Amino acid sequence: MKNICFIITLSLISFSCKKNQEKEYTQSNTKKSTIIVTDTTNIDGVLLELINDNGKAKLKINTKEYKLSGDIKINPPCYFLRWEKNKVENFSYPDVGVKHTLVILGNMATKDDRKTFGAENSDNICGTGMQGILFKKDSIIVTNKILTHSFVCADIGTDEKDFSGFAHD
Repeated sequence: MKNICFIITLSLISFSCKKNQEKEYTQSNTKKSTIIVTDTTNIDGVLLELINDNGKAKLKINTKEYKLSGDIKINPPCYFLRWEKNKVENFSYPDVGVKHTLVILGNMATKDDRKTFGAENSDNICGTGMQGILFKKDSIIVTNKILTHSFVCADIGTDEKDFSGFAHD
């Protein structure tokens, strides 16, 4: 009886090892993906991660309290707009039921963009595209509206009117 149990156990281990080798082989022959988290913030206990997934910008949240809707339309890498002391800019608009309004920056500025806007010697992360993220009652919404052809730097932020525009659109 011990010999039969030993043989069965040995067979299972051998079969298990063979399956793992096949899985590794398949993974090594598939196209490798590159997923990079470019920026994170925590709003009301919800971790938000901006991700560059093989050239497509995505927002990942880690909560069951909110449902995520909408897609990021600006090009990665993307960053949250921040202001003094690296704090993410965030405005509330109770008149339209928006608890938090964040703005993300994308469409990274080219050398020509930087030269046009007098920032060619700046080390700041700058871009020409913005998109809003709204926290409402039970949802986080990536706005359909995007602003392009403007020049904004992630660590300098933007005027509050842009936040209001995303919230009220």
